[in-house]
Amino acid sequence: MRMHARAYAYLMAIVIVALAALGVGATPAFAQKRFAFIIGNGAYANVTKLPNALNDANATRAMLQDAGFDITPALDLSLAGLRSALDVFVDKVRQGGPDATALVYYAGHAVQLEGANYILPTDIRPQGSGNIASQSLSLSEILRRLDSVGAKSKFAILDACRDNPFAALELSRGLALQIVDGANEGIRSEAGLARVDSGSGTFVAFATSPGSTAADGTGANSPFTTAFLREAREPGLPVEQVFRRIRLAVYDATKGVQIPWDTSSLITDFSFFQRPAGASPQPQAGPGTIPLAAAARPSTATLRSMSPADAYRTAIAWDRRDIYRSVLDANPDDPNALRLYRILSQRTEETAWAETVLAGDAESFKLFARLYPGSTHVNESLRLAARAPSRNRVQVAQTCPVCPAVQPQPRTRRADYTPRAVSPARAGAPRRAPVTPPPVPVLPALLPERPRWTGFYVGGSLGGGSQTGRTTVGSPVGGPTVSSSTTTTTTTTTSTPSITTVINDATVVFPGTTTTVTTTSTVVGPTVLAPSAINPTAIPGSLSPNGAGAVGGAQFGFNYQIGAVVIGAETDISATRLGGSDNVSLNPGTRFTTRAENEVSMLGTVRARAGFVLGDFLIYGTGGYAYGLVDQKGSISPDNPATTSGVAASRSGIASGWALGGGVEYAILPGMTLRLDYTHYDLGNQKLTLQDYTGLAPTQYAVMRARTAGDIVKAGFNFGF
Repeated sequence: MRMHARAYAYLMAIVIVALAALGVGATPAFAQKRFAFIIGNGAYANVTKLPNALNDANATRAMLQDAGFDITPALDLSLAGLRSALDVFVDKVRQGGPDATALVYYAGHAVQLEGANYILPTDIRPQGSGNIASQSLSLSEILRRLDSVGAKSKFAILDACRDNPFAALELSRGLALQIVDGANEGIRSEAGLARVDSGSGTFVAFATSPGSTAADGTGANSPFTTAFLREAREPGLPVEQVFRRIRLAVYDATKGVQIPWDTSSLITDFSFFQRPAGASPQPQAGPGTIPLAAAARPSTATLRSMSPADAYRTAIAWDRRDIYRSVLDANPDDPNALRLYRILSQRTEETAWAETVLAGDAESFKLFARLYPGSTHVNESLRLAARAPSRNRVQVAQTCPVCPAVQPQPRTRRADYTPRAVSPARAGAPRRAPVTPPPVPVLPALLPERPRWTGFYVGGSLGGGSQTGRTTVGSPVGGPTVSSSTTTTTTTTTSTPSITTVINDATVVFPGTTTTVTTTSTVVGPTVLAPSAINPTAIPGSLSPNGAGAVGGAQFGFNYQIGAVVIGAETDISATRLGGSDNVSLNPGTRFTTRAENEVSMLGTVRARAGFVLGDFLIYGTGGYAYGLVDQKGSISPDNPATTSGVAASRSGIASGWALGGGVEYAILPGMTLRLDYTHYDLGNQKLTLQDYTGLAPTQYAVMRARTAGDIVKAGFNFGF
């Protein structure tokens, strides 16, 4: 019994240790579900610099790291660097799974153009509104990419639009109204008025109201980020309540000049820091208090029961149009009523502008200019009205796309009819049964009697394919290095003995001498890579981003038949998604993950054909030119981008090569055939240069070379004409 008890005790100890290990291992896994993309642009080359942008980004980065976020930094980057860093961030969110939380924070310049918001990289060179979209990154693009990888909760926080640097251009003031799908604005929902930038589960916050500018701040951080860093650390505080506190704090700090704005379609509760176990939740607001912590918005009766000062601050905290109206109705004579009315008017104007941009027709833009002649959007609305389609022309075209003229037919009079006469030869003749000739036997023919395959044809095909190819990865070049040196000191002592001699009968002793010589030499040691550089031993020699997918498209060609031989040419184009991704993680001290993606999204060929006719079948072979749209991405990412550099890049372009194949066609009807076609394509090697995205090693880069080749099998049909 004693032995059994001891064995039982050992077993329980092992179980407890295993459960503890699982619990410890679960914490980092949960932490990896939170990802943050921190962008800070302040060192602009061609527009006003922003001293606080990097301070805000770094302070937010430190706070979110404490909150358990995996950080992808992007500080003072060009457009190419910003897109490369975004690729790395989106890949992390994709690997985090469907329960991942993705947060994007931006501090820097941003503008609105035609109802959309654009983040400006440091190399922006604006010459007019026409080139801003191509030189910047839109908020809508970021949110769409996060939707595509299935992030459950998405946050976009923009501390932007500081002292608009494009006042001289034909741009609107401040940022544009952004309503996400599912957001609720109260009595009259604004959802659907602006462009839908993201699906449900999205929270968007701006440092200021739509159409207004934000302050850069006189301290270390902007007023918005200062309040954000303070209020977000409240344990267990829901994110909506965090930003209500931020709104009042920024309003007070700027003396009413700046009012942050947000919209939410979150489907789950979220707080930046977890409430400690056993801690009591936030107290609910009681009668006569400002309901900042209450989950439900204040009712009209609650607002009427407050003092005018409390009702005014409640309206600012919630920043909703129906609450502004209720407070104005309850306190029309309050000294702050004029300020609330101005805020409500601006929000109404921005909502009308968002609705106008969504409509997109010339009449809507002209109507906005007439209704809001003093708006900052007037010039933009008139410019867009000149090139927008007319609603009336669109409605007429939809009602009557083709209205042919109806030609009146000549009327026929009764007198114009001529009675049909009876043929004398047929009168009274009995009818005879028709004589059916005997059937002629039809013999199967192996060789064609006429050139039935000659002519033009067009058709469609559908099938699948597989792309295989190796991507080689070169060792990083240009990484930062350090060298060591060794200093050696050598001391040499030389002694001369004493000399005794007799001079004038006197003995004279000359003492000896001692000479000490010290020599110092410095030996320069070998040059090695700095700790912030990418370790070459962590880079695999090659990756295999292979993958299969569906293929569908159309073909057009011409055949010419000479006896049993058919020659011709064909061109086809197909939409597809062939290829895939591959990644390898190695850990020589610091773990690096090398990732390569290589996909073909469009493939076309121009090929010669030659075949042989066998009855209703045509067996043929093809060969010629191939081209495709190749999307290539690559990255070498460290686990800790704050201390170790990483490189990334992406490209999308047309690559060309060759194609060979063959197939068979079967004529089922005159002018219609069924076909089964095989094609092997080879688009050669594509080079991709990966550049540093962390800012720790600007001169460091690596090269990837991807081989793009694959096989496709499609079934389809052709119509001859």
